[in-house]
Amino acid sequence: MDKIIVEEYNPKWKDWYEELKSTIWPAVSDYALNIEHVGSTSIENLSAKPKIDIDIIVNDLNASNDCITALEKIGYKHRGDLGIVGREAYPFNF
Repeated sequence: MDKIIVEEYNPKWKDWYEELKSTIWPAVSDYALNIEHVGSTSIENLSAKPKIDIDIIVNDLNASNDCITALEKIGYKHRGDLGIVGREAYPFNF
């Protein structure tokens, strides 16, 4: 089992999200409605696991599939739903 690391809030998490968004959005903008920074790193002053969680908001399954293809083209490896129906995961270490 992997050790879980929780860190004090890091203001750089916002910057990391913006950097990821600036790479991801051009690839998915034809299919997605928006990209959101979610999870504990998105909440100021909250200690968290140093993982940037991003939701890509789509209208339907076709748009989701198009986003999957677009993300793979920019180097993200699709990992399926990882046990949560309706979610598609792309673990990425920043």
